[in-house]
Amino acid sequence: MIADLREAARYLGYGSNPPDDRTMEEMIEITDELEASARGKWTYGSYDLEISEECITLSGTGIELRGRNIRRILANAKTAYIMACTIGPQAERIIQLKKLHSATSGMIADACASALVEGYADLCQKEIEGNLKPNQTLTFRFAPGYGDLPLSTNKMILEELKAEKRIGIHLTETMLMTPRKSIVAILGILDGDTNKGNDHYCGNESCDDCSLKDNCTSRRQGSAENE
Repeated sequence: MIADLREAARYLGYGSNPPDDRTMEEMIEITDELEASARGKWTYGSYDLEISEECITLSGTGIELRGRNIRRILANAKTAYIMACTIGPQAERIIQLKKLHSATSGMIADACASALVEGYADLCQKEIEGNLKPNQTLTFRFAPGYGDLPLSTNKMILEELKAEKRIGIHLTETMLMTPRKSIVAILGILDGDTNKGNDHYCGNESCDDCSLKDNCTSRRQGSAENE
């Protein structure tokens, strides 16, 4: 199974607690259906970083990464990967069909689809790791919209990766990605024993520093939640 059901349960609001047996059975059934129908696709590229006081620029592109959070993530990196990943439109069709059955089934399907696209993003990241030199590692996967990195950064990244042509991700005028279950992310490359920093996707030292701490979707079990 590509999707992590613990992640799906977290999206449903269970936190570190396991879902009841009935909910878990439905999660497994829906995830199996999603994995049989949805098709994970991804694309990525690596770029040297140009760092100024105003922003971080990906060399040879118009991509500007602005905000203190991404600056913290990439503080010790000279090169970075950008990536885009999707599970395609079929997942959304399944979610809508489940909603017609019941609101609860719809919510479960949505959570399982989110966990599935994260699973494919993990596979993409593993492929990227296969391109690294033996002494290199990656920073945490960081997405526009986390912390203070503007969501509009997605537009520049998707255009650079030609994501619409390659894997079918389209960005609406309101900066929403379609298919909805898609991910854009940035990963810095670290040399040697360079510390990748605190396990916070936003780059903050503590969740207490963040105005989004009460509804943050980037916190994961075993990292920021265990403060």
